[in-house]
Amino acid sequence: MPVRLAKAAAAVAAAASLLLAPAAASAAWPQQNVLPVYPDNPNDASIPIGVIPYDEIAPKLNALQAASNRVSARVAGKSSGGRDLYVVTVTWPETDAESAQQEAWKDKIEDDPVAARTDEALLAGYKTPLFVNGNIHGNEWEGTDAILRVIEKWATATDAATETLLKRNRITLNVTSNPDGRVLGTRPNEAGYDLNRDLTIISQPESRLIRDLTVQTQSLFLLDLHGYVSPTLLWPSTPPHNPNNDYDLYIKHGLPAALDMEQGLKDLGYPETQRARIPFRDDEAGVWDDYPPIYVPSFALYQGTIPYTIEAPLNPRGGSLSLEERKRRSGINTDVHEVAINKALAYMQTNRNQLIFDQAELFRRGWAGEPTKDIPDNFVPGWGPEDNYKTTFPRSYVIPVGAGQRSNAAAKRLVDLIIESNGRVTQAKAAFTAGGKSYAAGSYVIDMHQPLRGIVNTLLEPGLDITDRVDDLYAGPAGWSHALTWGATVDTLTSELPTVQTERIFSAPAVSSVPTAQTNLVLDPRDAQDLLAINALLAKGIKLTRLSDGSVLIPASARADALEEAQTRGLTLTSAPASFAGATLEDKIVVAYNGGAEVRDVLKALGFEAKAFTAATLGTTLTDDVDVLVVRDTLDPAALTGANKAAYDAFIARDGGVVGLGDRAATYTTNAGLLTATGQAGASLTSGVANVVNHGGPVVNSAQSTAWIFQPSWYSNLGPNAVVEQSFAADPLLAGWWPVDGNQGQTNAAGKASVVRGVSAGGNGVVLIGTSVVTRLHAKGLNATFGRAILFAADPVSKTSVPGTVGGTVPATLSLALGAPAAFQPFIPGVLQDYTAETTAKVISTAGNATLSVSEPGHLTNGAFQLAEPLRVEFSKSTWDGPVSNDEVDVAFKQLIKANDPLRTGTYSKTLTFTLSTTQP
Repeated sequence: MPVRLAKAAAAVAAAASLLLAPAAASAAWPQQNVLPVYPDNPNDASIPIGVIPYDEIAPKLNALQAASNRVSARVAGKSSGGRDLYVVTVTWPETDAESAQQEAWKDKIEDDPVAARTDEALLAGYKTPLFVNGNIHGNEWEGTDAILRVIEKWATATDAATETLLKRNRITLNVTSNPDGRVLGTRPNEAGYDLNRDLTIISQPESRLIRDLTVQTQSLFLLDLHGYVSPTLLWPSTPPHNPNNDYDLYIKHGLPAALDMEQGLKDLGYPETQRARIPFRDDEAGVWDDYPPIYVPSFALYQGTIPYTIEAPLNPRGGSLSLEERKRRSGINTDVHEVAINKALAYMQTNRNQLIFDQAELFRRGWAGEPTKDIPDNFVPGWGPEDNYKTTFPRSYVIPVGAGQRSNAAAKRLVDLIIESNGRVTQAKAAFTAGGKSYAAGSYVIDMHQPLRGIVNTLLEPGLDITDRVDDLYAGPAGWSHALTWGATVDTLTSELPTVQTERIFSAPAVSSVPTAQTNLVLDPRDAQDLLAINALLAKGIKLTRLSDGSVLIPASARADALEEAQTRGLTLTSAPASFAGATLEDKIVVAYNGGAEVRDVLKALGFEAKAFTAATLGTTLTDDVDVLVVRDTLDPAALTGANKAAYDAFIARDGGVVGLGDRAATYTTNAGLLTATGQAGASLTSGVANVVNHGGPVVNSAQSTAWIFQPSWYSNLGPNAVVEQSFAADPLLAGWWPVDGNQGQTNAAGKASVVRGVSAGGNGVVLIGTSVVTRLHAKGLNATFGRAILFAADPVSKTSVPGTVGGTVPATLSLALGAPAAFQPFIPGVLQDYTAETTAKVISTAGNATLSVSEPGHLTNGAFQLAEPLRVEFSKSTWDGPVSNDEVDVAFKQLIKANDPLRTGTYSKTLTFTLSTTQP
């Protein structure tokens, strides 16, 4: 087991390292950094297994950097739970020039493969790369410990063999690619996702780092370290093999290197390691396949890499095991992973030139546009007809922008994914015609004569129907076409490359379209970005209208906000019709949901405020602000009691909406008396791209004719209030795996409803969706269907609005009315006193402004006598900036009497003139 270092000592050593060898801005190696050190966590799930806790990894790496100039460590990102992701590079020190030469050679292998594989300097001096990914499943710990062990060995060993190894290799190690799961003792990360299902979806920060490292290292070998399968499982895998791979270039090395690893395991001497399970050799087709590109090794196959899943044999989990037994098992597992690393390096050195040649050959075939090879039976022992999966590469793809594109936002997302996956995309510098279709300037042209055509094609081609070829799959999906499930229009040109000048791009711009007329605007939701914009506008207090076709009207008064959203998100807005029917959306829609992280995160991607609920928390979750209930898991209204039932009943009574996902949701809506339907799910591994028929309606208008399914559902025996908006086609499966017959088969699903909407007798909007709008966060093209369903459910009532004219004339009016006459208290002679009296004035004015004034008050008089001091008049308000009706003004009169002022018996009075005037009649 690796030696653990005291954290305090390690931190001091790391600080010294920073002073002696600060991180350089140059490309030279080492590139050392002091990693932040975190407090001890006694609850780390690693501790009872006898492996290194997460909080001890950084101190150990800091100490190894301080001790060796062969080790470079960095924090390469953050996990979903906010923990540091550590990437370590181990190699012999390099100058800037030497490092630049290594990068140039790596680029040459990809960009000029014919010249690269005959370049004697390259073949002699290229540091062949190895990438090791550890602990992707958090509760499969020992890969991290093996990584730390070999780093320590390479950092400190003084023998000639180690020096030669590091001078001839550059080794990149993702120390723990799932620190959340490592600490928590869970397979997924803290967000709830299996990272080894995410390499072509990239929903998680951890999988993005793995993807980027796989692309950047261009490694000859990749090891993904797992547990626990007994005996130790070593790739290569069973068929089905992805047809976009040049599998001959992989299997010729994949199998013999696995046999070398197996021998290394035997040499360990443990009874538990005396044989290995190599699925290609030992299992039936489909038991452990490498078909989907979502796994780390299967994705790496497209990068010219010989990849492996290594499943260590002994499960150390479980409370029934003693601490000693858990440590014994984890120790053997660590040894197993160390053997795999060492054997991979040994195979790389023994077969160095051939591996470089074959990686270059993969790139050469791509550049040349050659078809994949026919691999003869027994090419390697065990290779047979069941292993042959092939595809035909088209000459090019075009992803339109502008009028020919279903969703510019979806196109941008897809193009960025292709580029980040190491595919090459160009953009047309002028309008052009290809395949009989006109394309706007700026459209994306993907020339399939490129070095890594396999990853591009597996993302864009429809895929294969493999139902008749295999009876089993290790896991789904069996179809995933991003061209057909991510919402963008993608055109396939079988034999044509457009003749237009293009420029390679490295990210896609946001393309928006907004009419110049100052009219109401319409946004037809076709992508998550559209829903994000709608919710952003609602959050600003802008009232929108959901039109009867499911599009959303934005008032002309909100044009500036709409324009900002369009330009930021790449939206297409159109002018609104003169008359329309719809329902008012007055504020941001709040959703309560069950069904886990996938539902939560799709709702977040759509911009909805979301609250998780269970049957036991409805009492606190279904607050008055909740508009829609999303039900994916079981919900039985009859089983609710107390506060939970009261909250649910109140929600339904106030016309709360419901969106149900899958077959169980139909049981809920039926039992709840909202919408009667019988739900049926396909078999658990049924997955792929389905053909659907859209019948129109606010939920599926503008939807694609294909949908992603990962266990589809369909609905029958519908109630009288049900409207079928979408159904599965007569031939439901385009690509993937779906048994034909039986209750769960294609025959039963054909023609059945996949999207149903209705309004309950009580006025609740209800939608059932049977396609996989949330599963794995993959189906970006179905996000809008889900969002539109929520908008409908929030307010299903449509109202027709037409413009009309009504008018009336206001006559010019200036009206001033005074209240009761004002009267002072009796004046007392010989006494100093200031007397007051009050009245009111009522003002009516239709003018643009108005002013109230009074004539010069003068002095109060009594016959021939007048008071010595003048009368004073004051108003509480005397000016108005606009029309006013019945505005009351306080009028105050003041009279000062001094002690020596003569007063005559009788009444003193004065008549005053009050005037209301305007300069803007």
